[in-house]
Amino acid sequence: MKKLNELDAGNKPYEKCERLGAEALTDQELLAIVLRTGTKEKPVLEVAEDVLNLNPQYDGLVGLIHFDRLEFCSIAGIGRVKAIQLQAIGEIAKRIWTRQKRKNNMTFCSPNAVEEYFKEELRYLDHEVIHVLYLDNQMQLIQDKLISAGTCNRSVVSSREILIEALRSHTVNMVLVHNHPSGNPEPSPEDRQFTITLRQAAELVGIYLVDHVIIGDNRYYSFREQEEFSGK
Repeated sequence: MKKLNELDAGNKPYEKCERLGAEALTDQELLAIVLRTGTKEKPVLEVAEDVLNLNPQYDGLVGLIHFDRLEFCSIAGIGRVKAIQLQAIGEIAKRIWTRQKRKNNMTFCSPNAVEEYFKEELRYLDHEVIHVLYLDNQMQLIQDKLISAGTCNRSVVSSREILIEALRSHTVNMVLVHNHPSGNPEPSPEDRQFTITLRQAAELVGIYLVDHVIIGDNRYYSFREQEEFSGK
């Protein structure tokens, strides 16, 4: 295997990072530091490039948020351990981004704010996921919780588990969010029925479901905006 310390001096990301700082490294060089080794046929920088080019619909490092372990393992030079490391990096990046937004007192007073918050995370998924934004009385984020990750066309989730978490986190308002892998955000009859059921159940305990936003490909559908129910 070709290791970083076997590269030519001008191609050593470790030394470049020491000399100029991590900000001077390309995406490829940053990944090479994480991966450390390539294969007999392929140096580590080329393996890093393969990771960045794994799927052209993602822009470089953005793919780390979206790829699963099997997708990473499809690259020559990426085994189980490296795939898990890459997944962990993607999750760290996602959590830093989410918590920074929370620290900045981000509010969700409009479906545009919800769509902006989720669009890059959800728009490319090939399976359906459901998130709930638990909000205070100023519509500021208390918690963003992934409730369900389903198959390619459905998620199964109960109103009960959503409300248990709402009560635990002292939530006043909630926004239900999920994606449609087809890219078309139009709600299904099941989407509409679940929204009605959850909203009625939440009101019984003094919590308001102020919107249900469905994320598509560069589009969204807001139940509140479409006046399917009135917001708070």
